[in-house]
Formats: sequence, structure tokens, C-alpha cells
Amino acid sequence: MAEPTSPTPASPHLPRLVGRERERALLHEHLAAALAGRGSLVLIGGEAGIGKTALCEALLAEAAARGALVLVGRCYDLSETPPYGPWAEAFARAPHGDGLPPPPELAGGGAASQAALFATVRDYLAALVARRPPVLLLDDLHWADPGSLDLLRLLGRQVADTPLLLLATYRSDELTRRHPLYALLPLLVREARAERLDLRPLDPAGLRALVADYPLPPTDAERLAAYLGQRAEGNPFFAGELLRALTEVGTLRPAGDAWALGDLAAVGVPPLLRQVIDARADRLGGAARELLAAAAVLGQAVPFDLWRTVAGADEGALAAAAERATEAHLLVDAPDGVGVRFTHALIREALYEGTIGLRRRALHRRAAEALAAGPQPDPDAVAYHFRQAGDPRAYSWLLAAGERAQAACAWLSAADRFAAALALPAAPGADPGERGWQLVRLAWLRRHQAPDRGVGDLDAAAGLGAAAGDAALAAYATFSRGLLRWHAQDGGGGLADLAAGIAALEALAPADRARLRARQAGLGLDEEDPRGTVAYCLAMVGRLTAARPLAEAALARPPARPPGTSKMGGSGYADAHMALGHIHAQAGRPDAARAAYARACELNREIGAHVDVATALAWELNYVALPYAADWVAERRRLAAAIEEALVRAAGAWDLPPAGAAAPLLLLEGRWVEARRLLDAGGARGWPTGPPGGAGPLARLQGDAAAAWAVVRALLPAGAVTDPEGGVYTCDFPAALRLQRLAAVLALDAGDLATARAWLTAHDRWLAWSGATLGRAEGALGWAEYHRASGDLDAARDHAAQALAHAAGPRQPLALHAAHRLLGELAIGAGQHGEAASHLGDALALAEACAAPYERALTLLATAELRATTGERDEARASLDEARATLEPLGAQPALARAEALAARLVVPAPASARPAAPAYPAGLTGREVEVLRLVAEGLTDAQAAERLFLSPHTINAHLRAIYGKLGVTSRAAATRFALEHHLA
Repeated sequence: MAEPTSPTPASPHLPRLVGRERERALLHEHLAAALAGRGSLVLIGGEAGIGKTALCEALLAEAAARGALVLVGRCYDLSETPPYGPWAEAFARAPHGDGLPPPPELAGGGAASQAALFATVRDYLAALVARRPPVLLLDDLHWADPGSLDLLRLLGRQVADTPLLLLATYRSDELTRRHPLYALLPLLVREARAERLDLRPLDPAGLRALVADYPLPPTDAERLAAYLGQRAEGNPFFAGELLRALTEVGTLRPAGDAWALGDLAAVGVPPLLRQVIDARADRLGGAARELLAAAAVLGQAVPFDLWRTVAGADEGALAAAAERATEAHLLVDAPDGVGVRFTHALIREALYEGTIGLRRRALHRRAAEALAAGPQPDPDAVAYHFRQAGDPRAYSWLLAAGERAQAACAWLSAADRFAAALALPAAPGADPGERGWQLVRLAWLRRHQAPDRGVGDLDAAAGLGAAAGDAALAAYATFSRGLLRWHAQDGGGGLADLAAGIAALEALAPADRARLRARQAGLGLDEEDPRGTVAYCLAMVGRLTAARPLAEAALARPPARPPGTSKMGGSGYADAHMALGHIHAQAGRPDAARAAYARACELNREIGAHVDVATALAWELNYVALPYAADWVAERRRLAAAIEEALVRAAGAWDLPPAGAAAPLLLLEGRWVEARRLLDAGGARGWPTGPPGGAGPLARLQGDAAAAWAVVRALLPAGAVTDPEGGVYTCDFPAALRLQRLAAVLALDAGDLATARAWLTAHDRWLAWSGATLGRAEGALGWAEYHRASGDLDAARDHAAQALAHAAGPRQPLALHAAHRLLGELAIGAGQHGEAASHLGDALALAEACAAPYERALTLLATAELRATTGERDEARASLDEARATLEPLGAQPALARAEALAARLVVPAPASARPAAPAYPAGLTGREVEVLRLVAEGLTDAQAAERLFLSPHTINAHLRAIYGKLGVTSRAAATRFALEHHLA
């Protein structure tokens, strides 16, 4: 709805923007911030006609008046929006020349990868921003292509650092759970700190303000407002259309200097907007109505030349119809002056739906033929019209649209176009092999988002290859099916297909092999040695001996094409490096593993395969940094940040939150609530959020044995007898070893020694089968715990010493910590107090070096037990208090139960008659926490409070975190206020 014009009783006017004072004030603030150098992203949602675009246009007018550059890009219904369509439209309206770079070629495929394409857009926007602060509106984003949403996500994360105001509107009633924008909106709020405005229907006050533009007697004004409220239900666009309808039939009419309102009940204004629009279009006459129907078929923006061709009208008749429709507020002149636009998408929808199907199909066919005959036809537009016409020519144009999207690195749009083409019936006499190759390309595009569907595509492709006698197609489809089955977590089936595919590819005749290379190049598929990919899959399931020669053979054959030319993503050459990284990591060669993973990252970045970049970084984090260098805190955090950056650059190719890369570190660093949320979001296939099954150990540490067992059973359904050879478990090999150890510990917790022994035996069997080094220290620790539980303390010490030796070469800080701690605990039981103190001192130093608060708390518990045994009761209480201050916020129930048992031992019972009742403190505060809170209220720093209570500043900080959690506050000032209000200070 437009801004106000001065109402004149002689003619109806566009209702002004009313009832949006809060929203307009907020947008005004965002504009002022952008002009001052601080950009932002504002998401404006609501139902159709609620006033989203009108609200934005009011801001755009203000922005233009204040000297900002205004850019608008729209998405269009009833037509396939091309890749990056709204961005391209917005950039086309930007100034050119005068030293500015040309607008990015978003659909031409000039960039080597999506990351390179997006970098070009960033540079272009930076050049615009340097000249003049822009305000960019993306309108009707619910119709956007996935590539446009990916670009919005990437730019949104960086907008705060530039003087750019990004506005995006969308229909909230169009968003289902499967809509890509549905999942993107909360990510934009979290990652880009986007402002989200949800426009509501006008309230009665807003409707009365709308009616105030027509000077009516008070009774009539209330009657009209009530009528609009009943008919339009607060929708401003509907209300405006009803007001126009009332003025057109004379029920609402000027009367001198005021207005008069007739009998609303007698008017019979139809309740549906479509009927209102139909009535207005009918008043233009039959010929004009037919021309408007043709325009509705063409789109929201209607070029005159195309309209005239499709409608078969002469220029004079078309101009007359356009003028009358403009007067009736159905059309407005397009900004470029070579066409018209519908005033609202709902008007176009109503006219389109009101045209019978037979006529619509004929108009679509004419539109497709006219567009196809142009000098540079848009394949998306031509394909759309041929599809709506039911014309088989849609197939080739959909393929062309898909190829354009693939060239622009818009993978999801490309998959949609190819899938639409392949859903059409095959033309009589068509080559089945050609269709099979298209299915292969579609499956590769789906490999990350929908691998199960891709497996079905490849089943069909392999069948078509066999039917057509195309050995290259049949072999490559089989190999590709193995890879997708692997992505779909069918490890055994995937390995079988990969092996069969490799054998078939190696058996190809030279002519077939050459034809395969040509096909791969033409379809943008990986042309490199597939043995590298097979090696990677084998290494992931622990078949290290079989994987290494395949990886080395693949690396001995250089890529068949220059790096960076693949548009599909994925590289067998890079996979071979990934395989070697995995092999070296599991074999205890961390430096070699780092080098191999780094090379895999480098190769995948060159081709824009950022999901694979994130994968390599995730393996390095989980299987190199954490086991071998956990005390190198800066490096592990660098890797987590790099994973997050790669997932952001992957832009829509993966459906997990980039922040999930931090989950393993959150668990290690004591931020368990955040780790739980991210691990749950990742599910069984959440490698970016940590190794599969990562939620299992956390559940056990928090005392939820049932949930921990559920994770074990989900990923190792055959239990301890699972055979590693088949690769049928649904996680990678090191994660499976971790789950076996978890199962053994859970069994020990329950006193089930037989089950624990079965799982530990399986763990030994798997390690021996694979030849892996990683996991030996933890396996020995598991046996030590088993023998301690069974009462064989000598065997427990022997295995703990073995664990210490395994953890020392190659050095594994967390395993060293666990071995020292266990040896210390065993020494306490044996009365060897000096040896216990030495081991526990080493364990505490390692926990602190690794910034691992839970491990540190466990060591403090063992230290408290040692001091209690040697009679140092005050020192024991201090260590115990420090441990509990860490364990309570974590919810580490089993460890807390152990702490409470020790605390009970440290209490010296007083005679019942002399024992005072324990004070009951508010909010569940303990006595020590009240002491800390009192010192905080006095204004003491952590260091001063620590000195007063003979504790460490670290312990005081831990107590403060526990206090804040119990009080529900986040600052010392708020905690002090609580203390004063409850007379604790």
C-alpha cells in the first residue's frame, strides 16, 4: 500500500500506510545505523497483502531522500526464478561505470566455484558501499531459488561490518517445514543477528485510521471500519481493494466537501478478493480482460513486446488495455518503461486462476516459443512455459536451465531442474543411455542432501546402461551408487558396489574409457582416479591395509584435468589424501596425518567442495588434534573455526548448523548444555558436530545410562559381536571403537562384568584386525577398570601401566591424564600415598594444560580421597569443594554422587543433642557458596575472595558460575542484589 496522497473527495485514492508505527520506527533506526556505517539484515514476514512491500517501499523512499543507493530485486511466482535471480535484478539497477566494477555474472558460470562467485559478489558490494551506502530489498523471498538463499546467508553474516541495510520480505503462510527458507530464518537470526519483523493484521484502530481518509459522519465511519474488519480481517491490501470496490459502485462516494456511505448490506460486495478483482477486470470489457489474462500468464513484470506477441494484439489495443488497467489499479508502469507490472501478486494470481486451463496452456506455449526465438533466451523461463503448456520441448530446456545452474554452482537449483526434466516422459525413440547419464549427474548433485534418492537414480541409470549396451554408463553408475550408499550410511552395500564399480571401470575397453572421460567432462563430474574415493571409504571403516595401496596408486596418477575445473565438487585425488590422513591418524602418525588432511583441504578448496573441506578439518580435529594435541588449545579452536567457515561457504549443501563444529570442544571444555544441543541436532550423521555417537558419552557422564545405551544400540545394532570386516555399522571406525568402550563402561557401572568383558574383547579384536594404534591406550584403561571392578588389583595396575605406555608414544595428553589418574586411585587403595600424589599431580597438570574442567574435577576428587586417607581433612574438603563447584553446573551426576559419598566420610558426627540444624539457604545455595556470595557482595575480586577463603581463584570462579546458575543471574551486581534482598550480606 502506498504512502498517503492528499485525499480529494472527487476521486478515490490509495489508502495510506497505517498501523505500522513500531515497525517504521525500527526500520528508521536500522537505516540510520547503516548510514552511520553499521549494516544489518531485517527479515519482514507476514501473510499475502499484509503490507510487507509497502512498509519497505516507505523506507526506500526515505533512504533515497537521504542519499542512499536503493536496489530492489524481486522473486516471482508462477515462473521459475533463475539462480540468483533477485540478486541479479538488483545489481542490474545499480550504477555502472565511473570506476565501478561490472555487476557479477551470477548465472554465466564464470566463477570456478560457488565460493569464488560469492567472493565476486562481496567485492562488488564493497565497491558500491565505498561510493554510496546502499539499501537492498529482496522482495518475496519465499519464491527465491536456493542459490539466492545461500548468498543471503553468507552476506548476512558479514553485513554488520558494512554500511549496507539488507531487507528481505517473505510470506510466512507459504513456509512449510520442507521449505528451504523455513530452516534458514532461525540461522539468519542466530548467525547474522537479523531483526525479524512479523507483520500482524491491522487492529480496529488501524482500520479506523484507514477510514479516516474518507471524511464521514462518526456513525458511518464506525460502520465502514466494522465492514472492513469483517470482510478484510485486518489485511491492508484486502481492505484497500474493498474500498476501491465500494467507490466504483458508488456505495462510498464524495458528497460535497465530505463523503457519504450507502447501504453496505445491499451492496453485496463479494467476500473473496478474487471476485473483487474479477469484477473490476470485467468492467474493463471482454477484450481487455483477455489481454490481462495473457499478461498474467507471462509473470509479475510484463514486457510489452512479449505481451503483444503472445496475446496476438496490435499495439494500439494493447496500449488502450494497459491504460485502462492502470486506471483501475490493476497494473502500474514498470520502472524501465518497456512494460507494466501487476500492482500486487494477488491480483495476478486471481487473473491467472480465473483463466480456463485450455487457454492458459495455449498462452504458455506461445510464450515459450516467443522466448525461445529471442537472441538470448532464458532457459528457466522457456522451460517453465513449456512445462505449463504440457509440451515435451520442456525436457531440453530444463536440461539447459539445470546446466546453467550447475555452471553457477547453484547445486540445489540444478538438481531441481534435472529432476523436473527426468520426471517428464521420455520422447519416442530417445536414447536410454542419454537419460541414464542425466540420472548419474542428478544423483551426484543429490549426494549430500538426499543420498537415498540418489541411490534410486543410479539404480535406474545402471539399468539403462545395461539396456543400451553402454558399458561405461553401467560401470560408472555402479561405482557412483556405492558412493551414495556410503553417504546414506549403508556401509556394507556401499563397499560392495564400490568394489564392483572399480572392477567394471578397470575392465573397460580403451574406447569406452575415452567415452567415459568425455561424458564426465561434459556433465561436470569427477574425472579423477576413483580408487582414491574407495581408499577413503575403506580407511573410514578401519580397513587400513587395503586402503593404503589404493590411495597411493590414485596419487601416482595425476588428475586428468587442471585443478579447479570441476563444478560438481568432490575429487578422487583429494579423497586419496583424506584416506592417507585417516590411515596415519589411526596408525599413530599425527604429523603425517596433518599434512595429508591439509593437502586434501587445499585440493577441495580449489574446486569449491567446501563440504569436503569441512570433513577433512573435522577428521583432523577429532582424530589428530584432540587425541594427540589436546593441550594445544589454540590449534583445536582454530580447527573448529575453520570447520564453521567451510560449512558456511558450503552454503546449502549441508543441513547442519555451522556452529555445530564446536561441539567436541564444548564437551571437552565443560560447556555441556551447548554440546548437548548441537549433538542432538547432528543426529547419527552429524560429523561436523563431532564423531557419530558423541551424545552417548555425554549422556553417561550426566547419569542417563538408558540414553547412552540407546546411542550404542543405534550405531552398533549387532552389539559386541559386530564384525568389523563388513563395514555394516553406521559410523566410522574410531567412533565405533569409542562406542565399544562406552558400552563396557556402562556395563561396569551396572556391575555387569560379563557384558563389559564381551565389549572389551570386541574392542581388542577390532584393533588387532585393523592394525590401528589409536584406541590402544583407552582399551588398556578399560581392562584396568574391569579388573579393578572384579577385585584383581594387580591386573588393574598392570593394564593401567600399559595404558600409560601406549599414551606416551605417540603422546596422547588426555589418555595420559586418564592413566595417571587411575594409577593414582589404585595407589591410594594400596596405601602407596607418595606414588598416588605423584600420579595425581601429573594428572592435574595435564587436565589444566588441556583446559578440561571435567577431567580436572575428577582428579580433584581423587586428590580429596588421598588427603582424607592421610588425615588432611581440611585440604580434602577444599579439593572436594573445588571439584563440586565444577561438577554441579555440568550436571555430572555419577561424579557428584561420588563427591557426596566422600563428603559424608569427612563429616565428624556430633552428639545428637549438640548438633545444630543445618541452615537452609535460598535458591539451593550451599554453605560455601553463601560464603563466596558474601565476599562478592563486599566488592572483593576473585583473587581477594580466594585469599580470604584459602582457595584458588579458579575455584572461586567455579563457585560463582554455580551461584549464577542457581540464582538465574549473569553478573556480580545481580548476585549482590540477591544477597542483600535475602539478608545474606
